[in-house]
Amino acid sequence: MKIFFNWCDNFHDNSEWSNDEEIFSLCIIQREGSFATARVSIKAKKLEHKFARIGIKKNGQIKTIFRGKLISFPMSCEDSIMTIEILSEPNDYQTQLQNFSQKNREQYEAKNPEIIFDDLFFSEKDNPTIFLEGSSKIFYWNMATGKLSLSDINHGEKTFEISKQDILKNSTQIKLAREPYGKIQLNLSASWIQKVYGYVNLMPMIAQRFCLNRLNSFTNLAPCFRNSSQNGYSLIFNDVKTINPNGGGILNRFPETSNPIKIKNNHGEKFAKFRRFYFDGKFVLSWEYHQKRTENVCVSICDKNYSRCKDISIKLGAIQLSKNYPRWYAFTNYLCADRVIHDGWIYECNIPHDSNENFDESKWRKIQKIPDALKDDQLSSFFATDRGKSAIRYALRKMAALINFSRRYVTINFTLDANKFSDISVNDAIKISDLYSHPITAKVIQTKLILNEKNRLLNISVGYSPDNISDIFKLVKNYDFEINPDEDRIEISDIVKNISIENDPESQENLLTSQTFSSESAAVNFLKKHPTKIHVDLHPISQKREIVRTINLKNLEI
Repeated sequence: MKIFFNWCDNFHDNSEWSNDEEIFSLCIIQREGSFATARVSIKAKKLEHKFARIGIKKNGQIKTIFRGKLISFPMSCEDSIMTIEILSEPNDYQTQLQNFSQKNREQYEAKNPEIIFDDLFFSEKDNPTIFLEGSSKIFYWNMATGKLSLSDINHGEKTFEISKQDILKNSTQIKLAREPYGKIQLNLSASWIQKVYGYVNLMPMIAQRFCLNRLNSFTNLAPCFRNSSQNGYSLIFNDVKTINPNGGGILNRFPETSNPIKIKNNHGEKFAKFRRFYFDGKFVLSWEYHQKRTENVCVSICDKNYSRCKDISIKLGAIQLSKNYPRWYAFTNYLCADRVIHDGWIYECNIPHDSNENFDESKWRKIQKIPDALKDDQLSSFFATDRGKSAIRYALRKMAALINFSRRYVTINFTLDANKFSDISVNDAIKISDLYSHPITAKVIQTKLILNEKNRLLNISVGYSPDNISDIFKLVKNYDFEINPDEDRIEISDIVKNISIENDPESQENLLTSQTFSSESAAVNFLKKHPTKIHVDLHPISQKREIVRTINLKNLEI
């Protein structure tokens, strides 16, 4: 085995091999999830390059085993020999991370069941690779190419068979890590600003304050419905008109005039009657306010074979609302080609119209369902949506991966002949026999290649689970749960504090009949001074509060 060391102009320099430096010793260490490092001893000299690569010649071929950039000045210098350290961190590692994130976003958008990344679980400032615990994969940086690669927790791309004769005598060490997790309890929370809006026709409620549940008066009630706004409410529709309540029946159930009113003047005494007016129509107020909502999901994965527990709290990132199109409004003029969001769908107007209280689907054409987003900004439950359920399943995968990783609690360290096994990396597995000659397959956790004048050694750390590992990810995939939307309806009592009537028609009539007037015009003027007035007192919107909801799902038993 011959070692080659070349200084390079950049990280990915693949120029012809030459013996730039004489190597006195070499130690390359690689761990799962980390950049590999190489510690090299060469002749002391002034360093003019920042990059280097290392190769091994086998069977007439030179194979690159490491490339990286210089990260330290000589660490030691003895007898004209200096030791330097090189890190296999590529210059484009940030770009690779971004590409990795984008690729997994695309997997998520394609609803790939093997999704290992969800942007709700991290911010743009975070390193996305730390969230690979959401799958059965772990990441590592290939020290020969500088590429970000993925490897299985318990199995490798290649499996090397190691016999007892291959392991250097007295080099084997077995360590037990902490007991695997028997229960992982999750608290997953999401917060967003709910836009609460709506409208109410107050006319029926006002009518209930009148005798016979009919708006009526001896004076005009139309001016009572001209208030445009109060306490954050706005008048969006006003259509008050006089009606004949007796027009639909044989009998006159509703009095049409007042009782006789006495008129006494120089010409004598007489009685007059005043017309009683009846009203109907719509008096519609709208309201809108912003309300913070927080939703918590609590769920556990349990394995009764172990007692070790772990609590995880995850707060999701910003919940994005659908804002591409406006929501549908009642009492609004719509033209052809207008697009709106209603009940989780995008609609396009195909018949111009003024909308009523209820959405008329016959005047609209369905375009598409809103994918992977809150259906509208009025949503009262995030985890009841498809997007929310997907977030729960991803969180369950993170929990399953943590349990799966903790089960690899047996670590074996041993030393091999590097001339024979220098190709083993952290992407591989080995097959060996345990103390009872039972074959086991273990995943490589760390490699340490030591090359000097005396030794050609490869120290290896592997981890495995002595237990039979159930397919936790399959259990998570098949975990059945259902979340009902949070019913948070605005009742009329939440809006109207009180409705009072001043000078109702019965009071007006009592005032008129209890007096004697000099003329009908005097009676009319007296009535004008005592008109019927309607007072509507509404709850101010500013009193709305934050709403917190907790959802407890059944435990997932392994």
